[in-house]
Amino acid sequence: LMGTVPVYGDMPEVEQVTHTYRAEVGTKNFYKDDVLQTLDTEIYLKDGYVMLPVRTFFTAVDENAQIIWDREKQVATVFMGEYRILLDVPKNKIQVEYGNINVSGKLEVKDGRLFVPLRNWQKILTRCNYEMDENSIVWDSEKGEAIVKVGEYVVNRDQELAKTEITGKGQKPVYLVEPTEAYDFIWNVGDGYFIAENYSNENDQTIFDNTGKVLATFAPGTAHHVGYLGEDRFCVYEYEGKARPAYVVDAKGNKLFSADYDQIWSYAEGLALVREKTGNGYRYGYIDKEGNLRIPMQYGSARDFSEGVAPVSMSESGIGQYGFIDTKGNVVIEPKYRSADTFKEGLAHVQTISGEGFINHQGEELIPPQYGFVSDFQNGTAFAVTKDQRQIIVIDKSGKEVRKLLESTDALSYFYFPESDLLEIDYLQGYQGTERYYDKNGEISRETYELQSRLSEGLSAVLDKETGKYGYADEKGNMVISPTFDEAERFSNGHAVVKQMIPNENGTKNVKVGVIKNPLMK
Repeated sequence: LMGTVPVYGDMPEVEQVTHTYRAEVGTKNFYKDDVLQTLDTEIYLKDGYVMLPVRTFFTAVDENAQIIWDREKQVATVFMGEYRILLDVPKNKIQVEYGNINVSGKLEVKDGRLFVPLRNWQKILTRCNYEMDENSIVWDSEKGEAIVKVGEYVVNRDQELAKTEITGKGQKPVYLVEPTEAYDFIWNVGDGYFIAENYSNENDQTIFDNTGKVLATFAPGTAHHVGYLGEDRFCVYEYEGKARPAYVVDAKGNKLFSADYDQIWSYAEGLALVREKTGNGYRYGYIDKEGNLRIPMQYGSARDFSEGVAPVSMSESGIGQYGFIDTKGNVVIEPKYRSADTFKEGLAHVQTISGEGFINHQGEELIPPQYGFVSDFQNGTAFAVTKDQRQIIVIDKSGKEVRKLLESTDALSYFYFPESDLLEIDYLQGYQGTERYYDKNGEISRETYELQSRLSEGLSAVLDKETGKYGYADEKGNMVISPTFDEAERFSNGHAVVKQMIPNENGTKNVKVGVIKNPLMK
């Protein structure tokens, strides 16, 4: 969820600073503001261009830059904040955010390291929102020295934020499913179930559990896709291009009932939301685990059940007139809200013309709709943006302000991530490096945010800069599972899906997909 919000008062100033980089040709001397940077190979001159190693320059500009080197294809992918840079040696191509730039000179691999002509750095960094122009790079032929001026914007703070660093090597992964080419994809769908798919075998589908036991298989060509509905029910789509589900099966693949609806959502508290298309739009109702229609198709919009009730819209269009029904279809909270979300921690987020707030199961507005934005409650607190958009605060379930996070006069953008319960604040100017991150206790560093935003069941997928592989670290930054993977998903129910890319002689790669266990969960 995102929005634009002016925030006032104690926000640190953003100011531009200019860093000076100095490269001495024929030496390993590369300086940032006269501080020698780590460099284990010489800078050299080729065809009139100063050649600089990619890793040294990127990490000098941004210590958090992530660089992945594909030795077989001779392609480097670099992530600097929100920007992605592709450096392709065979094609002599540089791409920033999927837009090509005109390359000066030629990219080159020497002594196992990728070098880029210095002249290209102005084009790359400008695309990444750093301040440079044609005069930012100066070559002194007498000294054999190149000077680069790079302007960037920084947030001034009274004190530096603590940075979570990744330490240790971690242990070898323990597999539920060893990496294999037998499947193209494996989905960890929850409740201890997995769905595996083999595209090359006419979408061969398999359901297995968290012991690795195969529970059901669907013969090639009989099921284009199988999805999990929760509560031991799976939905089968028969062939590609058919948007409507065909039928519902149990975990062993036994057909339970036909799916005579436009769409079926996941089961919650024994009921699944279903949708049917009408002449004017859609109507919604609920079915039980045997496929019986328990609550008629009579709502303009609806959501899942939670804590015994579900938000539904009584309007024909599905816009506004939201109230709540119980599992028998009885209206238990009057339909008077512009929108309403499911209950969590005893409260439901609602919106009126006055703003956003929360109600309890009796329909009482414990926190009156008065905010421009409020997140759902997690662990007893929620983020809130005041209606005048001048403050971002943390509130408790009584509506009391726990702490003020932000107050400023400059317009900002805010982004809330419910999965990690974190908030990101960006300056609208889009300055590189001026993003700010918050948990419920206050501002956190970018390094801490990146770790916490990926946490699941106590572990976070982290990229090892040396190997270019993903491992898993705990919330303190201790590497728990050694970096072994090219892709690493979040943990759920004690397991995570991982992938390894195996290069071939012709430059292609075979993908091996597997499932690892969470060593923190016994």
